[in-house]
This record gives sequence, structure tokens and C-alpha cells, in this order.
Amino acid sequence: MSKSSAPLPNYAKPPVVEVVFAVALHPLPISIVDLARFGLERLGDDFPVHSDQPPVQMGIETFDETAQSVMLTLSLLSGPPPLRLWFQSADKTRLVQVQRDWLACNWQGASSGAPYPRYEANEPFFSETWDNFTQYIEGLGHQLPSPNQCELTYINHIFPGQLWDRHGQIGKTIRLVGEAGGFLPEPEDGQVVFRYRIPFEGRPVGRLYVQATPALRSEDLSPLIQLQIVARGAPLGEGRSGVIAFFRLAHEWIVRGFAAVTTDAAQDALWERQP
Repeated sequence: MSKSSAPLPNYAKPPVVEVVFAVALHPLPISIVDLARFGLERLGDDFPVHSDQPPVQMGIETFDETAQSVMLTLSLLSGPPPLRLWFQSADKTRLVQVQRDWLACNWQGASSGAPYPRYEANEPFFSETWDNFTQYIEGLGHQLPSPNQCELTYINHIFPGQLWDRHGQIGKTIRLVGEAGGFLPEPEDGQVVFRYRIPFEGRPVGRLYVQATPALRSEDLSPLIQLQIVARGAPLGEGRSGVIAFFRLAHEWIVRGFAAVTTDAAQDALWERQP
């Protein structure tokens, strides 16, 4: 599965502030009450913070000559629009999101300040939640959820320091950005958006999306750069094993992609890349 046999890059201080494992499902014949019961009965005291959110739609990656990525189409509804339910841990580091056609597990460190626990700790969180959810759906008398698209998201916050202190210096941390030179001065700010195909066994199975944008820190409005890397594609097999297989491929592409798009200076000085 690996594109490279070399060990994955590793950092003593990775800038990851959020990771999202998400799966789009063929719509389930369940109600918002069923989803609420799942959270209350199956997640219980581990996720005591509850709220409702607008529904989300996950794009579907296609690879013909004309289409790039399409959005799932919502069916016409005669009643209220569908909702997405949040079930969050008390320390606000873990979040489970559910709707009729979507399930996601987030690790969150931005507000809690918790250190990133690494992929090896987050994958079991998703797997256990998936098993819990599928058992619950089966217990309602329905067929097991059928995943049709997977999405792994890593959000990184790059804070100012010895390398940069202004948004216009984004090129000091993001390798894909250079200086115009000549007439133009240092830019006020800028952003980067790139998309790459992810191959597997000789065919494209997904895409990697890289986006670096200027932002402001909520505490003191100091500048930061948000680097979001998303890998999305179809499961590499049936059921949970196919979903996990894609997530592991996605994780490799995200980690190697992060190393490819950030500068050596940032990797060494800011995040202490390990040899």
C-alpha cells in the first residue's frame, strides 16, 4: 500500500491541532431520535456535551475526463431538514458527529491545548465508534451502514516565531510559495491551494487537498498560518476494513505531503523533525 518504503517523517512538536476521520454512508432509514439515542445510550458519560449542527455533505472523488469531485445530492424532503448531532467529551478533545448519511470522529487540541496523540491513538477511536454505531444500527433491524467515501483531515496551526512574523512571509514555512522579486514588494498575505491524485495499485483512488491560508489567533489576534491537508476517496474494500485501509493510505499521503510542502527550516526549527 505504501508509496515509499522509507519511514514516515516524525516531529517532536507537530503543529497538528485537529484530526477528523469521516465516512459518507448510503442514507440510513433512521430518524433524528435514533441518532440521539445512539449518542445517549451508546456513547454515554464519555461524551456528555451535546449539540445539533447543520448537516454536511462530503464530496465524491471521480476520475473521468470532465468530473473532478462531485457533491452528494440530498433527496427532496417533506419534513424538516436533516441534522448533524455532536457528542463531545468533557475535556473537549474528542468529538463524535453523526447524521443519517455521515459519521465522523474528531480529535481536537486547539481549544484544550492537548498534545497531538498521533495517528496510532486516533484510529482505534474511529474503529471503536464505527463498531459501536454499526452494532446499534443492526440492533434497530436495519442493514449495516454502507460506506461510499472516506475523508481524513489534518489541520495544522503554524505560529510566528524565529522564522516569520507576518502573513506575507508565508514562503518561509510553505515550500510551494516563493517571492515574486523585482517590482512587487513583500505581499500583505497569500494562500495556497493544491490538489493531487492518490494512486493505489496503478489507479487513482482519491485526492489530496493542500490549503494554506492566513488566519488570526483568537486569544490575541496574532497571525498564524492554517495548513489543512485532506485526503478523500473510496474505501479500499468492504466494511470497516476497507475504510481503515483507505485511512492508512491517506495518513501516509498526509504525512509525506506535509513534509513535501513545508520548508526544511520550518521542519527543523519549529517542529523538531526527528532523523
